[in-house]
Amino acid sequence: MASGVLPIALGEATKCVSFIQEKSKKYSFTIKWGESTETDDLEGEVIERSNIRPKKSEILKALHSFTGEIFQRPPLYSAIKINGQRSYKLARKKIIFEHEFRQVTIYKLILNKILNDDYAQFEVICSKGTYIRSLASDIAHKLNTKGHVTALRRLSVGNFEEKDT
Repeated sequence: MASGVLPIALGEATKCVSFIQEKSKKYSFTIKWGESTETDDLEGEVIERSNIRPKKSEILKALHSFTGEIFQRPPLYSAIKINGQRSYKLARKKIIFEHEFRQVTIYKLILNKILNDDYAQFEVICSKGTYIRSLASDIAHKLNTKGHVTALRRLSVGNFEEKDT
C-alpha cells in the first residue's frame, strides 16, 4: 500500500543514514471516511463504521489543530518494540496493549483534493516518528467520523525527493 522515496545507503555511505532519518518527510495520503480498521489502513479488518462524511469546510477547519507540535499514539500495528517484540506481532496475536502518546511535529498539512464523499487526499510535511495512519485516524475522529488510509506515498526524505529519481 505504501510507496515512494526510500533512501538506501551502501558501504561508507551507511554512516550518513542516521542523519537522513532525522530529516522531515513529505507524504501524500488518502483517507477513506466512514470506516476504521484494526490497522488504520485498507489492509486491516473494518472494526467500526460511521455514516458521517465531513464537508470540505469542516476538514479545512480541523486541519489547523494538527499543525505544529502534536501528540499522537502510534498504531498497534507498528514496528515499535514492547518487551522485545514488535507491536504488530502482539496485535496479530490479539494481545491487549496500548502505545504511549509521542510528540511529533506537523510542519504543513493540506487538503489536496476531495475525490468523492468517501475519499479525500492530503499532503503532509512532518517530523521523524510521525505515523500517517494515526494522523488519518485522528483527523477522522476530530471530524466525528471514522477513517483509515487507503493510499500512502512518501514524496521526500530531507533533500531526497521523488521528482529527482
